[in-house]
Parts: sequence; C-alpha cells; structure tokens
Amino acid sequence: MGKKICFNLTFDEREVMVEQLRVEAESLGITVEQLIKRFIADAMEGEDCSPSVPGETLEDFLVKNGALSPEPKK
Repeated sequence: MGKKICFNLTFDEREVMVEQLRVEAESLGITVEQLIKRFIADAMEGEDCSPSVPGETLEDFLVKNGALSPEPKK
C-alpha cells in the first residue's frame, strides 16, 4: 500500500490493561497490535448496511467503499 502511519499508546507499568490486551490477543491467536486495530475498526464502523460498490481491482474496490484513501496524484 503506501506510507505507514504510526500511533503510540502509552500505559503505566501498573495498569492492568496491558496484561488484559495480551491475554485477549493470545486467546484469539493474534498480536496485540492486531487486536487494537480490531477495536478501532469496530468502534469506527458505521451503521451503513448499503451494498458495496464494485471496483476494477481490489484497491479500487477498497477506495470506492471507503476503506482506503485514494493515492495522491503525482
């Protein structure tokens, strides 16, 4: 895809959230980063149940349906 954007989450070493994230991710067989991405995706998901718009390629499909931003024009 394109350039990666990074967000940094900081927890105090005594916060139990860190261990809870590790345990939940392990139970699902995914990384903590993948679990956090799932949480964000679920929270940002709208109530739109309309049919998706077809695309000519997978990337075109994802752009037309709002999952990716269009590539900047060069």
